[in-house]
Amino acid sequence: MNNTLILVGAIVLIFLAFALFVWGVVPEEIEEDEIYGYRLTRRKRMLEEDALYAMVLPLVKIFAHYIRSLPDLPFLNMTELRASLRDKLMRSGFMGSFTPNEFLGMCGVAGLGGFMFVLLFTQLMTGLPNIGLACVAGFLSLGFPWLSLSGAISSRLIEIDRRLPYTVDLLVLSMRAGLDFMTALDRVVVRGQLQNPDDPMIQELGVVLQEMRVGTARTDALINLCERVNSEYLNSMVGAIIQSERRGTPLANVLEIQVDTIRNKRTAKIEKAASQAAVKILFPLLFIFGAVMIVIMGAMIIKVSGSGM
Repeated sequence: MNNTLILVGAIVLIFLAFALFVWGVVPEEIEEDEIYGYRLTRRKRMLEEDALYAMVLPLVKIFAHYIRSLPDLPFLNMTELRASLRDKLMRSGFMGSFTPNEFLGMCGVAGLGGFMFVLLFTQLMTGLPNIGLACVAGFLSLGFPWLSLSGAISSRLIEIDRRLPYTVDLLVLSMRAGLDFMTALDRVVVRGQLQNPDDPMIQELGVVLQEMRVGTARTDALINLCERVNSEYLNSMVGAIIQSERRGTPLANVLEIQVDTIRNKRTAKIEKAASQAAVKILFPLLFIFGAVMIVIMGAMIIKVSGSGM
């Protein structure tokens, strides 16, 4: 038990030393893109609301500080990895408000956490730390942030597709009232931020609005939106908007038609999924019924065998 307490105390002291070093020495990593202000605003809010995030962030930054200087390796192209991560983080809504290097640092923290947890667990259970098992746990823990990132991307895309028709309806109503596109977009974004600041659709439209305010053409801002979100429904809508600009078609009419099209597509997709549910559930049910039959028949066989004896 004394060895365990010494080990825990050493880990805590090392963590505190790293935290003090990070806050005092390591500078904030700057991402040169238009999302930087949004990312920092979200980080500030997370630091205020999430105590665990505030505790882990210093260690993430120390890992990121050293990962940032890693060159391209023969077995791993760091430049391509960072570019791919930047794209995934943007599509996830900047999960954890991490930069690519900080996300890789989070993987390092997860690996270290898994290693330490199993090391302490085996120490408490057996009296001796199992270094080999702890190394395996640390290696497997490296993948947890990647799983979280994939889940965040999927859930955010689903939420954007769900919120898109409603948001565009508000945009159309504002434009029907006589507002131009940028003013109507500003009104929808402000209203959405007041109602639900975590709405991903409102967040993405807010980025579009910021880009347009600093001089980006509306077409380019919408194309950037499609690249960030990668939604089938959003891509078709932006394509229709670009075509309407070229042809001079009233934008409100185009948006209204696109919203109806999106709703019809979503309805057809839901109906198709519902029709396939019975087929997909059949295979698991076979195993369930098989297990039930084994339990029932097994009890009957045991009873008959016992009565025969």
